[in-house]
Amino acid sequence: MTGLTEAQRIWDAVLAAEARGQRALLAEIVAVVGSAYRRPGALMMMASDGRMEGTLSGGCLEGDLYVRAEPLFVDAPSFVVDYDLAEDEMWSLGIGCKGEIRVWVRRPPDGADRARWAKALATGGVLYAPLPLGADRVWLPGEAHPDGELGQAVAAAWEGAEPRVVEPGAWFVRAWRPAPRLVVVGAGHDAEPVAQLAQRMGFQVVVVDPREAFNDERRFPGARHVVLEASTLTAQRYPELLDAHWVVMNHHKERDGAALRAALAMRPRFVGALGPWSRTAELLEGVAGIERVHGPLGLDVGAETPDEVALSIVAELMAADRGKSGATLNRRDRVHAVR
Repeated sequence: MTGLTEAQRIWDAVLAAEARGQRALLAEIVAVVGSAYRRPGALMMMASDGRMEGTLSGGCLEGDLYVRAEPLFVDAPSFVVDYDLAEDEMWSLGIGCKGEIRVWVRRPPDGADRARWAKALATGGVLYAPLPLGADRVWLPGEAHPDGELGQAVAAAWEGAEPRVVEPGAWFVRAWRPAPRLVVVGAGHDAEPVAQLAQRMGFQVVVVDPREAFNDERRFPGARHVVLEASTLTAQRYPELLDAHWVVMNHHKERDGAALRAALAMRPRFVGALGPWSRTAELLEGVAGIERVHGPLGLDVGAETPDEVALSIVAELMAADRGKSGATLNRRDRVHAVR
């Protein structure tokens, strides 16, 4: 899940808690050493009625964190707490994850700061705050960056750098970037689980298919519907489809070939096609950029059913979007290791 998608969900939980007459707190990982379940920027909400949204550790330390945070529901100041997960018996949690995480706990923004947060949640932005007592400041696209190293860190975060603490001043800097866009070409029955799972993983999904009876909200809820042949898409008419991920699954040779050529002309971040590579190579014989096309699409997990195939496809999309190989984690000493 992207930082922005998670933040939107957490913020909805904050508003829901306030609507119930409860107070809400935010807890966020600001640093990781060694192996940990989540990376810096992971966010969760804790409400004064005991409800929580999100997770920082997969459930290992949230209970302890809630007890530590309870004074903030009254008038205590924000704080930072370190958890050494390498200590098996620390706090009697028995985690043994061999890593360390630093968590920042504070109240949600209010007043003008809340309005800036809302804007960042809508358009993306970079949030930065001095730990542990500072309030979030928000940089929005098009604005000038802060001066010095802090400004460089804000710019780098917007370009994709990991959330980090910047010295001097211990400023925590992290970006909420817009969710990646996925264009699914083809509205067949096997495209439905791809679109659904991709949305759950934080992608903005666009379905391209000229058949109105197939490409609609009933079958693809929450997606944008472009009821056209993919061959008619151009950057001039659909600039919002530039720099997207593309999955071509028409199951029709001519339409698949035309869709792949259209995708390659849209400055894609990723292009994948179903079926054996020999079929894709035949469809794109002599086409510039064929080396950018992934096929057969999906990771090798032995998938057979539409749901299984969707899982293998979305897993490859996630790996490509995050610059990962998609290889097994087996025998690794560190997961989500930052340094």
